[in-house]
Order: sequence, then structure tokens, then C-alpha cells
Amino acid sequence: MKNFLFACCLLVVMAGCGQSRQAPKAEIGAPAPDFAAVDLQGNSFALADFAGKPVIIRFWSTECDFCRADTPVFNALYEKFHDKGLQIAYINTLSNLQQVQEFVADLAITFPVLMDENGEIARRYGVKLVPQTIIIDKKHTIAAAILGGVSEMEIMDLLQEDLK
Repeated sequence: MKNFLFACCLLVVMAGCGQSRQAPKAEIGAPAPDFAAVDLQGNSFALADFAGKPVIIRFWSTECDFCRADTPVFNALYEKFHDKGLQIAYINTLSNLQQVQEFVADLAITFPVLMDENGEIARRYGVKLVPQTIIIDKKHTIAAAILGGVSEMEIMDLLQEDLK
């Protein structure tokens, strides 16, 4: 019986130790984790380059129906507010490059699309399911993390002060 209790305690301690190695999950109100990547056109994209500007990060997949359905929302927001500093980055961790290029062409995406092949950016933001939209305000704090589809009104409510 003592050996059984000892084994159970050891498993609990080991499980707790394993969790401490994971990247901390980004939380609402916390500073947005910095990252850098290269977009499909070979241009550098670093979150730090947009200090003082709102940024929308969308983690997505080509197989995602929500992603296809609400990409026009992101296209419209980018067109309307890019000149006011809004930046949008679509970050793909699940699809291959050809699938991503076809998706981008089909939906006429004009903002940066990044490949997160090793999942490092997703880990920094604690993203495990897609689609997930991370709203980063002008102070570069996380204003919201929205799982699933989003509407223009939902995003505008979150960023209205930053887009004046």
C-alpha cells in the first residue's frame, strides 16, 4: 500500500513538473508575446514593428469553414483601417504552403499571411484550436482572444478607441 501511495505521489509531482516547461499562455490584459516571421511574399513581419498600432492576429487553417466564411470581414477591416495603423496577420500552422497559397488567392487576401510551421507562435499565444483571433490594442496588450468565427461588429467594438 505504501508503494502504491508513493507511486501516485511521484506521478503527481512529475505531471506538475512537466507543465512548468510549457510556454505561458497569453492572457487578456497581458502584454502580447512578440514574434517575428516571414510572410508569403518573403517580407519580414515582426509584432514589435507595429508598436503603438492595433494588430489582429488570426490563427487559421485552410480546412476551416469559419475561416473561409469570415475572411471577407478581415479583408474589409484591413481595407478600411490599414491607413489608420491597423495591421492584420493570418498565421497558419496546419496547412501546407500550396493549400495556403490557394486559399489566399481564392479569397483575395492582401494583408500578411505567415506560416508557423513549427507552431512556435501558436504556443506563445496558447492557441490549440483554430480559428482563433487575438486582438492586440495600441498598447500591445491582448484585448481579446476569440475562438470561432467573428463579425466586423465584434472586432470594431474591441478596437473602436484604437481606430479613431
